[in-house]
Amino acid sequence: MGMWTVKEVSRLTGVSVRALHHYDAALLKLQLKHMEGLISLACEIQSKGVDEMSFQAFHKSEMEQYAKEVKERWGATKAYGEYLEKSKGQTDRKQQELADRLMTLFVKIGGLRKRSPEDSIVQENIRGLQEFIIEHYYVCTDEILLGLGQMYVCDERMKQTIDKAGGEGTAEFVRQAIMAFGGR
Repeated sequence: MGMWTVKEVSRLTGVSVRALHHYDAALLKLQLKHMEGLISLACEIQSKGVDEMSFQAFHKSEMEQYAKEVKERWGATKAYGEYLEKSKGQTDRKQQELADRLMTLFVKIGGLRKRSPEDSIVQENIRGLQEFIIEHYYVCTDEILLGLGQMYVCDERMKQTIDKAGGEGTAEFVRQAIMAFGGR
């Protein structure tokens, strides 16, 4: 079936032509804002390189949503208590800096996707990921790391965020590398 005209959609839905044009303009503005964020990120990558760039384009509201869900899901765990203790007194800027550094680790691992998940360089980077989590968030045992690996692919938003950072397939590659890491 071909594309419908705004007039036809209006007739079928009972929503005025004017309102439909308004919604279409609201949706286009959101898409434009998202694209502008991606363009400025791409420019930042070109000018600064990967190490210094900010992933602000992706995650302020996402991070707030994650924080809420994490508290609901793991609020009673020891790891969550440790996370609260370590993040106490951290400014938003410091938390953003840590999130950016975490995403930079995914960029690095994503750049290794052509290698085997068992490759020693890949495994060193997984160890680095685990150590980063331990240093800045909570004690990340091999068991917890395995759980994170699963979550990186099962949680659709997390998967998208990691794949945006490291390239398509990074979340799955990280999961496989973590499985190889935990299997030693």
